[in-house]
Amino acid sequence: MADFAHRAALSSEPLALDTIKEYDLYCHYVAGLVGEGLSRLFSATGKESPSIAHQLELSNSLGTFLQKTNVIRDFREDAEQQRFFWPREIWGSAEYDQDGRTPATCVLQLLKEPQRAKWVQSAMILDALRHACDALDYLRMLKNQSVFNFAAIPATMAIATLDLCFMNSEMFQRNIKIRKAKAADVRVFS
Repeated sequence: MADFAHRAALSSEPLALDTIKEYDLYCHYVAGLVGEGLSRLFSATGKESPSIAHQLELSNSLGTFLQKTNVIRDFREDAEQQRFFWPREIWGSAEYDQDGRTPATCVLQLLKEPQRAKWVQSAMILDALRHACDALDYLRMLKNQSVFNFAAIPATMAIATLDLCFMNSEMFQRNIKIRKAKAADVRVFS
């Protein structure tokens, strides 16, 4: 995290990420480590089994999944504050241009090109969903109801948020968020 803060402080350019690897690392530092720390805390307090303290990959995935959801949802707000967490490797890809040959040169083009924006947005959502199975596996391991609720409520809201954001060009015009009342209405069907 210090590396990202140092880069932002030294550069006159806005903070931007180039690769998916950098994006993963950023999300790990911001939220994945929090997930790992919480797993250790749940175990140390006796609320969960000692084995939860060793589920670092799964707890990191839950934290990373939540952070990536926030990054996707907050694109407009972050752009207004000159923070660009969407990696160039995704938004700059030529595959999201109409002619398939011209890569984007600036992430802000997404605000002016709604079709490209929706395809890039979909790629960002698919990238976040890479962590969903591990996040759900982690939730499955939790036995204490209060700990489960603590982790499952934001995970449920994240899934509902990604559903709201998917192919939704309004996200590039204004800040959209899933409301808690709407998230409470999310049902799981078996």
